[in-house]
Amino acid sequence: MSRPVVVQHFAGSPGANGPLTAVERVLASPLAERYEFLRMHQPHGNGALNMPLLWRWVSMLRRVRPDLVHVRGLQNEGFHGVLAARLAGCRRILVTVHGTVRDLRHAGQSWRRRLLVHGAEPFTLRAATHVATVCEYAAGRDFLAAAGARFIGVIPNGVPLPPEPAAGRDRVRAALNLRPDDVVMIAVARLTWDKGYGVLADALRRLPPTTGRRVLLVAGAGPDRSGIAAALARVDATECRPLGNRLDVPDLLSAADIFVFPSLHENLSNALLEAMGHGLPVVASAVGGNVEVLRSGGGRLVPAGDPEALAAALVPLLDEPAERRHLGEIARKVVAERYSLDVMLAALDGAYQRVLQR
Repeated sequence: MSRPVVVQHFAGSPGANGPLTAVERVLASPLAERYEFLRMHQPHGNGALNMPLLWRWVSMLRRVRPDLVHVRGLQNEGFHGVLAARLAGCRRILVTVHGTVRDLRHAGQSWRRRLLVHGAEPFTLRAATHVATVCEYAAGRDFLAAAGARFIGVIPNGVPLPPEPAAGRDRVRAALNLRPDDVVMIAVARLTWDKGYGVLADALRRLPPTTGRRVLLVAGAGPDRSGIAAALARVDATECRPLGNRLDVPDLLSAADIFVFPSLHENLSNALLEAMGHGLPVVASAVGGNVEVLRSGGGRLVPAGDPEALAAALVPLLDEPAERRHLGEIARKVVAERYSLDVMLAALDGAYQRVLQR
């Protein structure tokens, strides 16, 4: 019997996009033996309707006649994916909600933002035959109520657990010119103000003096990189190192001691899960999926946008190695039990089966 054909839609560039990383893991997983996967990749978002891309996708979909098109995201990328599937006459279109432009605090009230919030995103949800989210928080959002019976549940993000989180730590730290006694924080996120980098810079300036050396590694790229780099450069007591977009994030995590995630809004971050899978204790803002991930332990939650609270939560982890180890062990256990790659693949397989049987 032939395998169901499932088109995997995704957008972004390697190392800079969580959904893209998730798709690559799905394509390389045992699910590829159960489904025939085809790619529908959009390298980057567009400010307007990309007609050549749209018609290229429509032509491909009409040719392969897939059993299911899985579209990731609501914004410009998701709009293109759903519209192409509709124009091609695809019968089953699953949209996974990873975020919404309405949460972007620094996007202002531009005409493009209004067009996405009131036009493209609602159309993407209406045009889908099935809707899922990556976390419980997203599932409870008011704007998803219109999905009604088309909502099929939560498909959580999942990450592979490294067999030995500390393997290669000394090698990577040496390559980064880190001393054995340096306490290393790491932030992995797109370089936008919405990820809380301004709050982080303010929090670091509030940390008490130390006799040792504190280092912050920042892995990521984005439109606000110059302003964020300038804000971090004004921090005196912590050495801040912007590293740009990196494809070796697992190595960087193995070299770090604390993961810092002060995002102003969030659904379910792959970067957060990967850090916890590496056994890193977390200090994160109490928004979105961060709350449900850390409710079983593994880190500290602080109010979003509160640099004083962020600094206060960092101090005991910076000063106490035993506390870092304790929380890191819990963090890894949380990911192993609830957010491993196997958990995600099982949820995805179950969702596909439900959609295909309808």
